[in-house]
Amino acid sequence: MAARKSGELGDIGLASEKLIALGLVDMAKLRLDEKAYEEAAKLCRESLEFEDTPETRVELAIVSLYAKKPAEAVEQASLAAERDPRNALAWNIKGEALLQQEDYAGAAAALSNSLELKQDAESVYALGIAHLGIGEKQKAAGDFSQLLLLTGEHGWSLVLVGRAYREAGMIAEAESEFGSALRLDPRTPEAHYYLALTLLQSNAWNPTPEVKSHLREELKLNSRYFFANYLLGFFATNERNYDEAGRYLQLAAKLNPSLPEVWLYLGLNAHDRGANRLAETYFRKAIALTQNDIPTKHLSIRKAYFGLGRILVSTGRKAESDKLFQKARELQREEQAEGQRRMASENAKSGAGVTGASVPYIPQADSRNSVATASRQGQNPGEEARTVSRKASDSQSPAGKGEEHLRAILGSSFNDLATAEALQEKYDLAFRHYREAERWDSRIPNLQRNLGLAAFFVGKPAEAIRLLARFVTEEPGDAHARAVLALSYFAAEDFAKTAQTISPIADRAIQDPQLGFAWAKSLAETGNKSGAAHALETMEKADSRLSVESLIQFGRLWSELGEIERAAQSFRRTLLVDPANADAKFALGIALMRLSKQSEAADLFLSVLVDHPDHVEARYQLGRALLQAGNFPEAIRNLEEVTRLQPARLSVHLDLEAAYRKAGHTAEADRERLLCGALKNRRRPAREHELKESPM
Repeated sequence: MAARKSGELGDIGLASEKLIALGLVDMAKLRLDEKAYEEAAKLCRESLEFEDTPETRVELAIVSLYAKKPAEAVEQASLAAERDPRNALAWNIKGEALLQQEDYAGAAAALSNSLELKQDAESVYALGIAHLGIGEKQKAAGDFSQLLLLTGEHGWSLVLVGRAYREAGMIAEAESEFGSALRLDPRTPEAHYYLALTLLQSNAWNPTPEVKSHLREELKLNSRYFFANYLLGFFATNERNYDEAGRYLQLAAKLNPSLPEVWLYLGLNAHDRGANRLAETYFRKAIALTQNDIPTKHLSIRKAYFGLGRILVSTGRKAESDKLFQKARELQREEQAEGQRRMASENAKSGAGVTGASVPYIPQADSRNSVATASRQGQNPGEEARTVSRKASDSQSPAGKGEEHLRAILGSSFNDLATAEALQEKYDLAFRHYREAERWDSRIPNLQRNLGLAAFFVGKPAEAIRLLARFVTEEPGDAHARAVLALSYFAAEDFAKTAQTISPIADRAIQDPQLGFAWAKSLAETGNKSGAAHALETMEKADSRLSVESLIQFGRLWSELGEIERAAQSFRRTLLVDPANADAKFALGIALMRLSKQSEAADLFLSVLVDHPDHVEARYQLGRALLQAGNFPEAIRNLEEVTRLQPARLSVHLDLEAAYRKAGHTAEADRERLLCGALKNRRRPAREHELKESPM
């Protein structure tokens, strides 16, 4: 606001850029909460274009972390830490990203830096995971003890420690932590589930009654807990307990309809019960969900291909079934190669041997292990996890900024920035930023007008017409908008609309040579030559200090109107202002030739050639002027030079033939006549082709 009051365009621009940068990163945080990671990253990058701050780099790192792009997260967090080595969050996010990359030593170093700056439960927990990754179990145990001191010993915090041990393959320690959590608080969210999963791992994936009991206990706490419903449905399917399997799997499908394996097991369940039409629907759903995914991620879907193939064979659809069986065999080979390797690795971690037990695909949770998330869920069971990004935003942005409010701020800031740029004639930037203003808040007063004006000045007349035509209809008294609309019509060569649009502001046009010329030219093009002449004459009288460009334009238009003397006057006025102007000399020479003043015209063409020896058109017109003045030798010399430079130009050869004949050079004249005939014959087929191709 202070910058706006100062009226200093530079200050307004800088203030607007800072507001835009903050607004964009705040909008990115909203998109992150919605899990729209690509859009959030794009907004962060846009913010960096206006102000590059460590805080925004950290926010981009957080987005990348949640988007499963750890390399990018490391890069952005490293840049933030370089610029602000005391930014604890930057070190924390770098450590988290290195954990995703399984660079445990690097993660431990980054997280240690974070903890030197700020004692933070998230960093302590992540450091414990890093220490487990590099085999430092004692240090990890110390980290987890420190975590419990910071958070207090709760069921949810013990579950977090158990999850860290389980993911490190330390099954006994994991069982102990989950058991402690349940003894401390039997209603701890997810404690029963993770204990069941750990017991399942330790028992070579054979579901014992204890495993199932814990999963059912989890459902007593939260009947809509996906993972427990999914696993119980999987077990019931393998045990051919179809009713129980259907009950669990139907709910799992509602909770996570994007997981192909749920539909696979529903399909197997239906197929075993003989409900083939229903099974076909489920199998096709499972297959469709894996089409754009990594093949090795859902190897068990081969059963859907095989089951659907059998159904199709039984109903006479052999051609399609053959393709499905082929795909099933391909996936089976991949399963033997990739699946067994993964199984062996997991069982090696847990100490279990490879058996014939069926191992379900268990998707990763949407959110990473997070102290903040676990704490909220522990205090409010069933609450959906939120992102860690709020840690970054709490210090950056006012709380409670809703999207509508942010859109208004961004729209207004982009509009202010664009206006400052337009006033400094930075029209490319102004047009781009008015577009951004429109993107965020299209209701800004006069935005369409300003966008239309900017469009004209960046050479987009069609866009200017689209925006300004409606505005001028609604606001006919806005003379500036009307003038720019008229110039846009003129640039698009819509002369009728140009003349019509300028008519209500004729007085303004008389005072504005650019607008006035557009008006006069458009009147001439639409047949009103007297109106065009009157407009030109009035403008010349109104302004005795017309620019060189305007004088030349006026002279050419006078020439088009057949007023050659008036044209010559305009060109002479130009040369009084700019005696060396080659365009004015050349144009005056053409006018003088039409006035049968060949000698004076020849002098002007010669003057042009002194300064511009390569001016082919001046040399050609000089040759013509000399020919008409009877100076045949010099005419021939100049015309021969032009034919050397432009050998296919018919008019030059015709003039050269005439010069040769008048000079008595008959042989040369005859040669030119033959050349002219050949050029005419060469042009005739091309002209006939043009006529054939042109519409009637």
